[in-house]
Amino acid sequence: STFGNFLPVTDLLIACAYWHPAAPKLFAEADTQRPDFRINTIADVTCDVNGSIPTTKRSSTIAEPAFDYHPATGALEPPYAHPENITVMAVDNLPCELPRNASRDFGRQLLDNVLPHLLGNDAEGMIARATIAKNGELTERYQYLADYVAEATEV
Repeated sequence: STFGNFLPVTDLLIACAYWHPAAPKLFAEADTQRPDFRINTIADVTCDVNGSIPTTKRSSTIAEPAFDYHPATGALEPPYAHPENITVMAVDNLPCELPRNASRDFGRQLLDNVLPHLLGNDAEGMIARATIAKNGELTERYQYLADYVAEATEV
């Protein structure tokens, strides 16, 4: 790995690339003891325990996402315990949490901003403006899709 070139100038590392065991690690555990090693926070999105990030010694959880790695001893400590530690976030199911948050937020927006128009009188015309087809025909606003629809129905 050539990542060692960046150790003296990197404070934050966000690792989210696929790593194969045959590939080199980004740095060695011994590198964390170098005087020019500056990384103090690592977000290991891939969460490959003992993988490309040697300080990822275990996974963490959404409830407790971070832990500290002590470079001098290799011990794991509570997060933000000492300034010389490296804080690691290695939530093993983080990629699943992101769509969950997005779905929750989208659902909240739908409930707050669309549902009232569906259940009410829609005085602002939001539902009418969003309706692409009605009674099997494109609405006037979406007539520009007519060629696409004609091609799609020919197949």
